[in-house]
Order: sequence, then C-alpha cells, then structure tokens
Amino acid sequence: MGFSGLDAQGLSAPPYFVAFLVTIATTIVADRTQQRGRMVAGMALVGGAGYVVLASATSTGARYAAVFLAAAGVFPTIANILPWVLNNQGSDERRGASIVILNLVGQCGPLLGTRVYPEHEGPYYVKGHAVCAAFMLLVALLAVALRARLARENRELDARYGDPASHGDEGVENYGPSYRYVL
Repeated sequence: MGFSGLDAQGLSAPPYFVAFLVTIATTIVADRTQQRGRMVAGMALVGGAGYVVLASATSTGARYAAVFLAAAGVFPTIANILPWVLNNQGSDERRGASIVILNLVGQCGPLLGTRVYPEHEGPYYVKGHAVCAAFMLLVALLAVALRARLARENRELDARYGDPASHGDEGVENYGPSYRYVL
C-alpha cells in the first residue's frame, strides 16, 4: 500500500487485533450455540468480501479497511473449522486422524500463497487477492453444504434412535444412540 518501515509495522497491528477479537467472539458464540457451520460460512464471506475489495480498490483507505475485513474473516474461519472437524468425530482415533488430514490440506494454502502473489504484481496483487476471494467463497459454500448434510444425518439419527436426551450419556462417543453431529 506504499508504506514502509515503522509506519507499515504500526499499521499492520490493528487488523490482527480486530481479527483476534472477532476470533474469540465467534468461537465462543459457535461453541455455545453448537452452530459452527454458520459461523464458518459467515466469516468466510466476510473474508472473501475483504479480498474482493483488495482486488478491486485502488484507494489506500479502502484497501486498508479491506485488510480488516479479510483478517477478521480468515482467522475466525480457521479457528472455527478446527473444532468443527474435531467435534464431528465420534472417537479419539478419528479425531486424531482428522486433525492430521486437516493440517495437511491446510498447509496447501501457504504453498499456493507463495505462487499467487508474485513480486512483479505488487503493490495491488489483483490476481492473488482474487484467488483468495474465490477460495473464501468456496469455503463458505462447502460449509453450507456440509452443514446441510450433517443436519440430514442428525435427522436420520433422530429417526433411528429417538431423542438423544432419552439415552442420557450412553453412546455420546463412538457414534452411539446419543451421538449427534455439531452443525
């Protein structure tokens, strides 16, 4: 954006602080409501909107505001995906395997990031921001689709076993009669 040295360092802190606050707030709300999918989709759309503005705006003020949106969307999305994956595994073995797979797939992002932000496209990096916006939209769509699928699975479990409260703590783990997916 044209800043250098101490100014650039000082201006990079506020977006991360806002992202930190939004991350804490969204993970608390998602945990209390057991609605991680909605939070993932919503925050992915916020991050995607930030990247769209970054890709299209030329004004420094608009681009700086978009950095807040992008950071406040990307980091809470990640922070809500991690427990959503773990919450929807009915055994310790599956939780362990799922976090390994998630981290392996997640490391593709930094690898891609080094390729879509070539130095010669600076300072606007339109292609890089557009790619990030597209991936954030994809995350939102996948979160909505997965949430719908898990809601259907929960309805099938309700039809098969009845109300999970009637079973107490029996079978909460290992896909027993009280197990339900976190939406």
